[in-house]
Amino acid sequence: MTTRTQDPATRPAGREPLPWQAELVDRLVDGGVTVAAFVPDSRLDAVLTGLGERGVPLRSLTREEECLGYAAGRRIAGGRPLVLMQSSGLGNALNALGTLVVPYRLGVPLIVSMRGTLGEKNPSQVPIGRASGALFAALGVQAFPVRRPDEVAPTAGAVLDMAYEAGESAAVLLEPELGGGRERR
Repeated sequence: MTTRTQDPATRPAGREPLPWQAELVDRLVDGGVTVAAFVPDSRLDAVLTGLGERGVPLRSLTREEECLGYAAGRRIAGGRPLVLMQSSGLGNALNALGTLVVPYRLGVPLIVSMRGTLGEKNPSQVPIGRASGALFAALGVQAFPVRRPDEVAPTAGAVLDMAYEAGESAAVLLEPELGGGRERR
């Protein structure tokens, strides 16, 4: 398993987590996340670093459906996995969601960094960004867009409860208004 941890002293200058990112890490750890599977994304980087620093094993994979397959196996084995990905990978993840995670009520929580929405400059990101909410809804996965920093941690906590206690997969959609991603480069 790939585990990424980073000493805060070795973090690049100017890359301290935003308050909402640190609060999200606290909520995920307090919510019992035992492992996180992810496809790298700049908005999620501070969250992943924080999880690693708090001892949560991190599994970096190349495709989003691999993250869901990995999380499904961990969930079946009694773990509390989390999947973190960019919305542009949702198209890759649909089959794993629709044929494994949802019908078997595995309850996998997702943290999704949104692209293709407000202020997007890359036209190839727009179609999936625009369709993300509808795609999740078509599979029966509730998705909760978050635009305000004070809403991130409470929404994530509620999504963890839905997943781990009710067996319902759900997603937190981190909208660009939160900052902490490409705009920080």
